[in-house]
Amino acid sequence: VVVGGGVVGVSVLYHLAKRGWRDVVLLERKVLTAGSSWHAAGGFHAIASDPNISKMQAYTINLYKELESMTGQSCGVHCTGGLSVAATPARMEYLRNEAAKHRV
Repeated sequence: VVVGGGVVGVSVLYHLAKRGWRDVVLLERKVLTAGSSWHAAGGFHAIASDPNISKMQAYTINLYKELESMTGQSCGVHCTGGLSVAATPARMEYLRNEAAKHRV
């Protein structure tokens, strides 16, 4: 039993089913994504201070592409990129170190 039809609950249910679980159910008191998931701005970024978080974010971005391919329906995701600006030499060094950690 998965409780809550927000982004986390729906993701848990999807991944259980993808791994072969068939005896699963999602419980939601209103409608899917009616709570805090509905209020999210939907911004994606693939670089974080923790490399494991970066991997999870990259997985999520690719999952949307997989869902679109699998269903034939657009998720409406537009990866437009981003820009970080350093106002000090220390911040520039930090940004360079972060970029170096996440090179593929």
